[in-house]
Amino acid sequence: MPVTASARRHYDEPPLEEAIFELFAWPSVPWTPLLAAELGARLPAYSGKSEDLEDLTVYFQLGPGKSLAQGVSPGAQRKRLWTPDATRAAQFGAEMCTHNVRRPYGHFEDHLGPMREVFAAYLAVTMPQRLAWVGQRYLNIVRLPRESFPSAYFQMYPHLPDALPQGHRPFAVQVETVKFEHGSAIVNVALLELTLDAAVYTIDVYARSDDSVGMDIDAIVAWQQRAHGAVVESFELTITAEARRLFKETPCPP
Repeated sequence: MPVTASARRHYDEPPLEEAIFELFAWPSVPWTPLLAAELGARLPAYSGKSEDLEDLTVYFQLGPGKSLAQGVSPGAQRKRLWTPDATRAAQFGAEMCTHNVRRPYGHFEDHLGPMREVFAAYLAVTMPQRLAWVGQRYLNIVRLPRESFPSAYFQMYPHLPDALPQGHRPFAVQVETVKFEHGSAIVNVALLELTLDAAVYTIDVYARSDDSVGMDIDAIVAWQQRAHGAVVESFELTITAEARRLFKETPCPP
């Protein structure tokens, strides 16, 4: 994807809360503490807090006579390793690997090397059967003044009938925004909460691959680079000039 004018925008106060670069695969071996230890040894930069995580699946079962049984079944085991300053994390399981980036974000190019290192370690240690998909997610938290109108900040805010109040109302919208080589991007915009002085929204941009990306580290990183252009373009399609002023847009360096 070519670099557009919107992709070159810079904000002094961007709303980005977290960026997640992910890889999902069909596992060849079960997840074990030994695999987690080997991954940790290969990634000395993630020597901070270590967390053992488990997905929990809540189920409801309708039995004879329409009685309801409910419970929680254990899910996939995962390990999350943090950098000492707790701004970066690598997360692993038998079927997944993510590189998480929190504030201060910096620039996408800053994370290509660490992302490659994390993904390469996962592929070398777990040796999955094949790739399922790769993804890139940018979660933005936008705080607007309570007295403002959301349509002044979001291009994707729905048109409301005149009979409805035009202020902040619970809503959520999902739109596919960009298609690119081996993938597409969608935007989710939603009201998160109302406080006494602010309306808090999420702009959740997610790019996901189709099933044609090869299980090769160069191909995976190249896809992430293409996806980033789609994510940036999608974010810019979502906001207005008023939002750009809120985020303090500044001229990009030459």
